[in-house]
Amino acid sequence: MSRAVVFLLLFLIVPLVRAETLRVALYDTDYPPYHLVSGKQKGLVDELLERFAEQYKLKTDYILVPEVRSQHLLDEGKVDVRLESEQWYRGGNQYYWSDSIAVVEDILVMPRGCHIPAIDELGGYVLMARFGYTYPQFEALFASGKLHREDFYSELDMLKALVDIQQNQRVAVIAKNTLQWYASKNNAFKKLTVSDYSVGKAPMQLQFAYNEKGKRISEQFNEFMKNLKSSGEFAKIESNYH
Repeated sequence: MSRAVVFLLLFLIVPLVRAETLRVALYDTDYPPYHLVSGKQKGLVDELLERFAEQYKLKTDYILVPEVRSQHLLDEGKVDVRLESEQWYRGGNQYYWSDSIAVVEDILVMPRGCHIPAIDELGGYVLMARFGYTYPQFEALFASGKLHREDFYSELDMLKALVDIQQNQRVAVIAKNTLQWYASKNNAFKKLTVSDYSVGKAPMQLQFAYNEKGKRISEQFNEFMKNLKSSGEFAKIESNYH
């Protein structure tokens, strides 16, 4: 076979085996232990996506944007998937959802020495929240004006603000695992007051576009997760993020 024929065959075959691209929108700030932007360490979701892409021969194209922007990109068809929970979503569009990756438990955090009241006693307080997030348990209080909302772009910014203030009318809502992650790296955060009750739990999921590609890849991801869990490999991976 001549060299020219070989090159022609390669030219025809290579496009057929080219990896499919999975366009992923993730936060442009850290959300430990699930997603990490800064530093060399990956988050749990980052690692799972990396393993999934490797197994299914997918090329991943990551776009790091704020929470609200990632939703717009998915709705505009500019990305295939983003990180979300079906319980948190408040829009009216249809999507394909992955099975639960982890359960996110929200708690309240206040400056050191403060007393955290019950949810129905938070009238007049300011809730420190992450920009773009919805909090089902607080939305009615926001709507009535009984609870005021102050948005931050990361949980780390919230925690730093709590350390720097002494007054007790600001309370932050933060995922328990996220607080534990930051507290393990900064002793000042260990001194903050933490609620002894949860203010919400929701499954962390991947939210896929409602099209043929989204349907197919969401099914593949669910099968991937099912196999990881049944083999015990997921438990090993997850243990690295506690």
